[in-house]
Amino acid sequence: MQIEIIDVGSLNTHEAKGGRKYQSIEVTYKGPDGRASNKKLMSFSNPEVFKTAQTWSKGDLVNVVSEKDTAGYWQWTSIGGEVPDSRDAPLNATYSPTPSKPATRVTGSTYETPEERKIKQRLIVRQSSLTTAIALNPKTDVDSTLALAEKLVDWVYEEAAPDYDIAIDDITSDIPL
Repeated sequence: MQIEIIDVGSLNTHEAKGGRKYQSIEVTYKGPDGRASNKKLMSFSNPEVFKTAQTWSKGDLVNVVSEKDTAGYWQWTSIGGEVPDSRDAPLNATYSPTPSKPATRVTGSTYETPEERKIKQRLIVRQSSLTTAIALNPKTDVDSTLALAEKLVDWVYEEAAPDYDIAIDDITSDIPL
């Protein structure tokens, strides 16, 4: 992402619990959306980015490559290619950032196939039918309960429309006139 540097704070030295020392610096910048933001950089996190950030000054345009770390925080992992100064660039100039690494290809899908969805749905219907069969006849033997459950599953998956004895015209209206 292309950012414009607003301010680079002073270098701070800290001491970790184990007695090790590290440095930090806070960068205030304007992001691609025009909003001002802050980013605290640590000397141990990405040393090259940390070292380069110390050379920035107000108004510099920088191409920063960021990635989420294992904790879910966005970290500046590298500095991309040169960013032309838009104030000096011709009107028809375009800028294409340098990618930090080649694009990767997804080799397999984790989505269910249609067949897997059908099997899963049938298992859900069987489980639900078994629960209903137990609720209908709680004191019957296992074989009778399983037979009733399978009968309910067959009813759910029945493809023919039910044959009702009442036609729609025979139903009386409950809406007053």
